[in-house]
Amino acid sequence: MESEWELDRVRLYQLRCQHPEWTLQQLADAVRRCLSWVKKWLKCFREAEQPLLEMFKSRSRAPRCRPREVVRVVRDAILSLRDSLKERYGRVVGPKTILYHLHRDPVLQQQGLYVPRSTRTIWQVLKKGGRIPTRVRYHHPIERPDPMQHWEMDFGQISDAVEFLTVIDRGTSILVDTQTQAHFDGETVLLAVTSLFIRNGLPQKLRFDNDTCFVGNWLSDRFPSPLMQFLLCLGVESDLVEPGKPQHKPFAERSVRTLKHECLWGDRSSDGIRRLSQAHA
Repeated sequence: MESEWELDRVRLYQLRCQHPEWTLQQLADAVRRCLSWVKKWLKCFREAEQPLLEMFKSRSRAPRCRPREVVRVVRDAILSLRDSLKERYGRVVGPKTILYHLHRDPVLQQQGLYVPRSTRTIWQVLKKGGRIPTRVRYHHPIERPDPMQHWEMDFGQISDAVEFLTVIDRGTSILVDTQTQAHFDGETVLLAVTSLFIRNGLPQKLRFDNDTCFVGNWLSDRFPSPLMQFLLCLGVESDLVEPGKPQHKPFAERSVRTLKHECLWGDRSSDGIRRLSQAHA
């Protein structure tokens, strides 16, 4: 690969010598490179004192300007300002406030030390100094119920053409059922769940989110929706997911993504999606 790049640079140099009247775009078309690449290497050719083979070698990708190091005195001053300004402002100060007072420190100005100007550098010093704790998130595995006893249900949508309702078994991660409609509402969802129970039996629990098709809206004044009443009559427990936490039904969310971006991506017509969803189920 490197030899091919060098040949392109040699060819660019030859074309520039043979056709000095050519524009940069003509040179880029001739070597099949972008305009910025041609500008970069023509500048390198002009800066070279005489044409040598090293002129066509790749340049080092190491940074030319190394970041300046914050000395220990400045780091201690940053940590001290973090602690002392808390009493002055009555709150925990951030990097911007620390920068403001840091550049007005007479001791640092007399010593002529390098004082950072970026809030990111201040944040890094505070992080290393232990002033900003690291938040650790502990992930716990999901306890799997018995097979076909606890299901997850969720909606998916393919553009504006069709919506689908997918049901996943929480114990085995298998797809129980998928039904499609042009648009789901409270009535069609109730019919879809009825068809689901007729074909696959009754689970002990059914987990779903707070979609209005499932739980109704605020106008119902806490009166259970038709789906909730239907599940209550059948003895199926409604397992509602907290708002804003779709990770509590991960199997349904993963299935929706699979159906949207893998199984149903080709034919987006209503009939085509219905055939594919039935075949996938």
